[in-house]
Amino acid sequence: MKSKKVQKVLALTLAATMMLASAITVSASSGGSAGVTGSAGSAGSTESAGASDEGSGSTESAVSSVQTYTSGAAVSVGGTTVKTTVAGAYAAKSVAGVAVTTPTANLKASLGLTGSQTPFIIVFDTDTKKSSLAMKCVNAATEALGGDLVATMNVNLGAKDDGKWVSLSNGSAGLVIGLPKTADTSKNYSVVCVQPGGVVTILQDQDSSPATVTFEVKAGLGTYGIVAK
Repeated sequence: MKSKKVQKVLALTLAATMMLASAITVSASSGGSAGVTGSAGSAGSTESAGASDEGSGSTESAVSSVQTYTSGAAVSVGGTTVKTTVAGAYAAKSVAGVAVTTPTANLKASLGLTGSQTPFIIVFDTDTKKSSLAMKCVNAATEALGGDLVATMNVNLGAKDDGKWVSLSNGSAGLVIGLPKTADTSKNYSVVCVQPGGVVTILQDQDSSPATVTFEVKAGLGTYGIVAK
């Protein structure tokens, strides 16, 4: 599933997507985090973020609102309350909740964080209109699997150090996502992961709940499509 064409498409896609991820990071950290009370279940303020999609040549608001959560915040995922272990900007509205499940200490070790560095994650929806090139990669993989795509998100797993974003390339975190209300829970689900360099990986669901999908997201920026079969 790896080819020069896919590599070229992905390189252009991730360049544009990184602009959006950076915009969301700034939005979530400059003022948005000030609204977080720090108690479990509390959420930060709503922020606006937009970026130019160089792949399609259009400029639009890709995310209408960014909800920030602290580490330990209670999040509803697939109808069940889960405490996310990582602070971040959780802006994926196409699914029924998102939370990081890896214990913070384990995640810091996996990501190689030191000193005051703390893990931070950005999760936001994407589609053909917002990220046309990224979706070509995801759709090609979905077709190869013989499945149906039910949701697609961009995820950037990094860290914060004294309020500044730290890009990472090593390590991973367990992520649980609630399936959309319209999803057929009788089907089996997997996840298409597209990363820089044209690397396409199929991730299997790691939990037994029919309402959620659990998988590993890798450090750095990637596109993840949830596929039903």
